[in-house]
Amino acid sequence: MRLRHSCLARLNPRRREGKLSDRILRKRDRAIVMIQRSEILAVACAALESEQWVRAAWLGGSDATDRTDRYSDIDLVAVVEDEHVEEALTLVRDKLEELAPIEHALRVPEPAWHGLSQVFWQLHGADPNHFLDFVVMKCSTPAERRLLEPERHGEALVLFDRDGWIVPVEFDREAHHERIAQRLPKLAATFALFQPLVTRAVARGHAADAMGSFLQFTVRPLVELLRIRQCPDRFDFGLRYLDRDLAAEDRAWVERVIFPRDIDELLEFQRAAAERFEREFEALGAEEGA
Repeated sequence: MRLRHSCLARLNPRRREGKLSDRILRKRDRAIVMIQRSEILAVACAALESEQWVRAAWLGGSDATDRTDRYSDIDLVAVVEDEHVEEALTLVRDKLEELAPIEHALRVPEPAWHGLSQVFWQLHGADPNHFLDFVVMKCSTPAERRLLEPERHGEALVLFDRDGWIVPVEFDREAHHERIAQRLPKLAATFALFQPLVTRAVARGHAADAMGSFLQFTVRPLVELLRIRQCPDRFDFGLRYLDRDLAAEDRAWVERVIFPRDIDELLEFQRAAAERFEREFEALGAEEGA
């Protein structure tokens, strides 16, 4: 599996988008600077590449799956020598603040689900969609935690790599299938157990309660089961990326049932989803037994 590369020059907004002064819009005699996605990325990349203890950096998310559009945020991963994690976070934050004030920031509490350090930054004057999702990874991070399995995360878009560190990680399909095997009994039990949370809320006339329970205990488990059948590599991705992971008719069906017109239609959709869950589970059992 090849890795795609991108150099800093290619990301330089001055080359692609003209001078900063060319991007000043005037509204009622007040100058508003529009910070571009490429500019945020160039600043962060330059900061990281300037320090030798940052050994590599790449883009994940939409950049790794060839799905970047004008709404895409920036999923940036840096590999640093183990003792420089906090320094990397401070470095990028300080350089971004030279570009524009940070309007919103969120540091993910640790330990995070992936075992890495992660922070989100949104800049004043930038499109709110273009927040930076920055993950710092230690050089000692084991292969299975590097988020480099192409089947799940796409092909990393390499910004720089001093040591040849960024290589696709072989997907441990056996371990993944074991996760699915362990998940299925729990999925079946919780689905059956919690459907009354939906139906009793409907009976009580509690529309908000019914809707919340319907999405959590009916729709999400059913989508997970559909994913296990159709896209097992990403069975745990929830409602994201249904446009590429489910058959078109199944995606359309899911998108229809999550928007009932009223509480009566919600109950109708819950019944249809429960029947669908049972059919899908039986079909999955038949496939595994074949």
